[in-house]
Amino acid sequence: MKKTLIVIIFLSIQFIVNAETVRDSGGPILPEQAAYDVEFYGLDLSIDPAQKFISGSTVVKAKVLSPLDLFVLQLDSLFSVDKFYINNTEVNFIHSKGLLRAELENIDFKIGDELSAKIYYSGHPVEAQNPPWDDGFVWDTTKSGAPWIGVACQGGGADMWFPCKDHPSDEPDSASLKFTVPNGLFCAANGVLVDSVDNGNNTTTYEWFVSTPINNYDITLNIAPYKKIHYEYKSIAGDICPVDFYVLPEHYDTAKAFTPQFLDHLKFYEKYCGPYPFRADKFGLAEAPYLGMEHQTIIAYGNDYQNNEFGFDWLFHHELSHEWWGNLVTAKDWSDFWIHEGIGTYMQALYAEELQGAKGLQDYMKKIKRFQNTQPVKPKGSKTSMESYVPDIYYKGAWIVHSLRYYLGDELFFTVLRRWAYPTPEMEKVTDGSQCRILTSKELVTQTEELAGQNLDWFFNTYLYSKDLPELEANLIEEDTGNKLILEWKNTADSSFIMPVEVQVGSDIKKVDMSKGKAELAIPAGITPVIDPNSWLLMKDVNIQTHSKKGF
Repeated sequence: MKKTLIVIIFLSIQFIVNAETVRDSGGPILPEQAAYDVEFYGLDLSIDPAQKFISGSTVVKAKVLSPLDLFVLQLDSLFSVDKFYINNTEVNFIHSKGLLRAELENIDFKIGDELSAKIYYSGHPVEAQNPPWDDGFVWDTTKSGAPWIGVACQGGGADMWFPCKDHPSDEPDSASLKFTVPNGLFCAANGVLVDSVDNGNNTTTYEWFVSTPINNYDITLNIAPYKKIHYEYKSIAGDICPVDFYVLPEHYDTAKAFTPQFLDHLKFYEKYCGPYPFRADKFGLAEAPYLGMEHQTIIAYGNDYQNNEFGFDWLFHHELSHEWWGNLVTAKDWSDFWIHEGIGTYMQALYAEELQGAKGLQDYMKKIKRFQNTQPVKPKGSKTSMESYVPDIYYKGAWIVHSLRYYLGDELFFTVLRRWAYPTPEMEKVTDGSQCRILTSKELVTQTEELAGQNLDWFFNTYLYSKDLPELEANLIEEDTGNKLILEWKNTADSSFIMPVEVQVGSDIKKVDMSKGKAELAIPAGITPVIDPNSWLLMKDVNIQTHSKKGF
């Protein structure tokens, strides 16, 4: 009892000093949270659009991994917690600074035991001001004035609206989602619709079930007077997957004409990344009152059904990429955020190539050649989502993948890309959730090296773990006996940087061996060489310096 009292006094002081919630996700994991593994979330919430208010309960089921004195979850301090039960026993708790701590004084858990917590709470969730980059609930209205509601919480974490272990390293194996909304509205969510019940009090409860692991921030709801567009999609694995698009009534005809291209996007991803991972549930989209988010099996979409200059809807295509890069393959820490966004961004460049050939690929890569270089794409240590969320995880991350493709060659690269998603062909047949994996950048690098059969430290040390771009020093020496181009790599994080360089000489393109870090190439008089003519290499812009030694 004395130990518990000390903990309560300490937490009370913390509450007095600072009662504000830090709206961020991940970072160094709390020891109390490393002590358990979440297996299930069960949300049962009533949504009141008029009051912008939510209330109900969340169940958290977990397996105990090491001794526990406290059971700790995250939950935004905007909410009032009414009761907290663990294994059907009401427990004392403290809710402060976004942390929800429950006493386990009279409950003895052994390693391997199952823990079931149920938290009753209510409140006005934080409202997003600039979604999806600013997190929270979005309370909007349709053209007819009906409520139109969504939530985005990738940066701030799912604890912005339900109690959870807010760290990317731990996903539930499954989830149950029950949302009660006013009659006349439909609630679209993750997984499969299990039931809908008219409660007889002008509300309807929609129950969804997610049969596979899911990121916390991917758990979502979408509420509006939706109309559904349904397709049956045959996966390359042979499964028939239901495809449901939930659109606003006023956009139904436009969406009906536009969305068939989304199935083409799905075919493209299956071609290069393997079968759609969540075909056991569904593939879905819900029109959202913000640009978009990769919510598993129910992508939030708000791009107004429009194509870009390359002939496709980039927003949908990018959010779809996350079903593989983010949802199937999940970064273990937010410092590995590029795995979601960099690979996902490169998929749009590949689709531009699919539609327009090599020129489409080159033009797309030039379009996203915008780097900040303020920190490595993969920074050291454990990071929060806000610390890692910089533009370079998108664009520079995509260029890293692009340069890797150049070095490996297409045949090996596309094998690597598919095995990043599914490590073996056998895994492509799995739909029970074990196809999902959580990994680090180091594990992805190791996998790449094994598939390539070579050490790639020189590549990843320079591109992934260093913030600075490599420089290619290029000097054209004009002599009486002929010209020569001298190339040398500079400013590389790894002294053994051996990236070969393509040089166009007249109509010919030569790949110059740079295995010693530098090389010379004969250039006929009157010819101006072009370095990296097909825009493959992630590096600083190259300026060829001309030096005349004629007459010496």
